[in-house]
Amino acid sequence: MTTPDFQTPASAPSDVPMSPQSVPLTQQRIDDEPLRLVTSFNDIFVVIASWLLSFGTVWLTASLPSWLQMLIAAAITWGLSEIFVRRRRMAFPALCFSFSFVSTAAMLGFGNASLLHQGGESVRASMSWWTLVGTCVCTALGAALFWWRFRVPAVIAMGVAGVVAVVWAHVLVLTENDGWLLVANVVVGLAIFVWALRWDAQDPQRTTIRSDVAFWLHLLAACMVTHPIFWMLAPNHPGAVIAVFVLLTAVSLAIDRRALMLSSLLYVMSAILRMFMTPAANGDELYTHSSMSLPATAVIVGGVLLLLSVFWQPSRRAVLRLLPSAWRAKLPN
Repeated sequence: MTTPDFQTPASAPSDVPMSPQSVPLTQQRIDDEPLRLVTSFNDIFVVIASWLLSFGTVWLTASLPSWLQMLIAAAITWGLSEIFVRRRRMAFPALCFSFSFVSTAAMLGFGNASLLHQGGESVRASMSWWTLVGTCVCTALGAALFWWRFRVPAVIAMGVAGVVAVVWAHVLVLTENDGWLLVANVVVGLAIFVWALRWDAQDPQRTTIRSDVAFWLHLLAACMVTHPIFWMLAPNHPGAVIAVFVLLTAVSLAIDRRALMLSSLLYVMSAILRMFMTPAANGDELYTHSSMSLPATAVIVGGVLLLLSVFWQPSRRAVLRLLPSAWRAKLPN
């Protein structure tokens, strides 16, 4: 996590380690998208111990009503977050506790926490438009509450992802006409992408928590935008897949984020591999390829990405020169 743009509470101990982002960042460091997932090995130690505590508590409270069981689990996560997130500022526990609290809120909203111990058909039978509304509301409220108290950057993206996943699941189960779902997914992903750009615009130097919020939103938006597009293009249009990847690379350079490229890697590799294939001589297989196709594809893609990483700043300057000055003013420096 980067340096938060709010003051540490006066009650916090004076030996709280300062974020490494408190020192001035070079432009190269800013372009590298600074991200701290683990503060120390103690992060992993705390997460494992917390998981054991939560697992034992859920098991021991199995006889209680599901809503009470979930409230107890949420209370434990909240208490641990007060110590290890708000006071100790530990990065990895912050991510894990965020996911735990948001998922617990979602299950509380669904109204049947014991579904995890039952078959899929019982989960389907429990779904209704009421569970859709209840789960979405509780997921959003849980994420908002955790963000208000602990300012964990990833929790906003977790809340949005939770709502999207709940809507997906309910639409697939409750409706028969789901052909519009991929298009809707792209539209929502683009909206999240624009929202992430707004967070980025508030912190062009990437020194505050706003940049981290934007990072996780970009990651979510990239998955929601790229996967449906490539599902529609692959595997029959490898040239189009590569063209879209080039476009996404240019967008990534312009906004100084790599999430769009990362979410497209498997598709562009499969497209290049497809171009290595040739029609088979017999009719048993449509295509055949050499045993060297896969390693050659890996070498091509890996080499291009490494070159782009080395020459990221010159490449970005070249892309920015092609954009209108009004657009450049709103992009990270």
